[in-house]
Amino acid sequence: MIQVHSLDKVPLFMTLERDNIPIPTVYTLWRIPDLLPRVKMPYIVLDKLLGGANLMLPGIYRSSLPNHWDLGDIVAICGPDNGAAIGVGVWAVSRQQAFDNGLKGKGIHIFSFIKTSCGLSVLKRKLPNIPFPTGDRVVSDEDAVEEECSGIAEGSGIAEDGGIAEGSGGAELTSTINNTVEDLADKVEEIIISKDDIVLEGCYRALKTSLNKSDLPILISNFYSQHVKPCCAEPVEIKQTSFKKVGVLMKELEKQGTIVVKEQKKGVFNITEVNFAHEKLRGVKRLERETEEDEEEEENIAVVKAFICNAHVTPLFSLYGHKKGDIMLRKTIRDHITDYVRSRDLPDPVDKKLIRLDPLLSSVVKTRDLTATWNQVMQKVEANCGTCHVISLPDKFPITVKATCRPYSSKSRSGPGIRR
Repeated sequence: MIQVHSLDKVPLFMTLERDNIPIPTVYTLWRIPDLLPRVKMPYIVLDKLLGGANLMLPGIYRSSLPNHWDLGDIVAICGPDNGAAIGVGVWAVSRQQAFDNGLKGKGIHIFSFIKTSCGLSVLKRKLPNIPFPTGDRVVSDEDAVEEECSGIAEGSGIAEDGGIAEGSGGAELTSTINNTVEDLADKVEEIIISKDDIVLEGCYRALKTSLNKSDLPILISNFYSQHVKPCCAEPVEIKQTSFKKVGVLMKELEKQGTIVVKEQKKGVFNITEVNFAHEKLRGVKRLERETEEDEEEEENIAVVKAFICNAHVTPLFSLYGHKKGDIMLRKTIRDHITDYVRSRDLPDPVDKKLIRLDPLLSSVVKTRDLTATWNQVMQKVEANCGTCHVISLPDKFPITVKATCRPYSSKSRSGPGIRR
């Protein structure tokens, strides 16, 4: 799940639910170019990235590599001749691992990328012209060939035909590679088995503590997303397990005898029965997540629209002790208007939705009509007041800002990734 934070409908930051780390978009980096380290890539790999590929290490200019980075660090991706970011990603390897691998293999996992279907020339015109930091040179695509070729070290043990060169310790190198591959295979198998156990335990816990008989029948996809995932001891994606798909996982549970799955229509499967007495569900308890005892409840920052008592509305609100320049909330304004109308018997006796306007209300509302609805009076009085915003901060006095706040939105998006 990805949380997208926007201002004036422009996405500024994105947050991954599992990490809760704000990652700036290219639009933010255009305003603050030095917010993240930048690497340069040739434009020839642009089509690959737009197609969903990650940025490989050979596709990054060596001269632009930072002096230090760790696995998972956030990085901005630029073209060779402009410091404006065209993508944002996270390092798939640390600097030490990258150089140990000879700067080959996967380099950066692409998190977001500016998308265009109009070609490279249009993209270049759309990008703001942002210079690189002092000391960085502008690189052309032709320099990439020379730079990459110069990076192949002599005596690396690699022959021209791709084999192991003589006199380079070929036997020892082959043995080391084979041992490493075997170790990695064992570790991958252990990880997959561990993920399988977490998902299966989550299924048993969901069947025992989360799913009710009244929920049946239920789609297998809904069962997994609404019941199994919250019951897993740690976040696990189904693709990280040996099952790979929810349907395969449900078949395993049905094979064990814990559930009965039936095909409602072609390609749509429901869980219709649950064997709550199954031995796999015995002794299963509700998942208790650890919380810090001394963790204090986080206080949020509140921004509230308020109104300023100006010269136009002061004759009305001075009756309630307000003077010019006072800050009033919407509830305060509406309470005063309601009290003024009712105390002077101004509601229309025939139609209770209307208010008979006396000279003072007519002046404040700025109308020559004899009557108006309650809603019209409230809205026109607010429109004739000055506007401001009151910002409430934890353990501090509220701050009044006499300015218009631009609209801010925060949306959640789920899916394999965002390419924008």
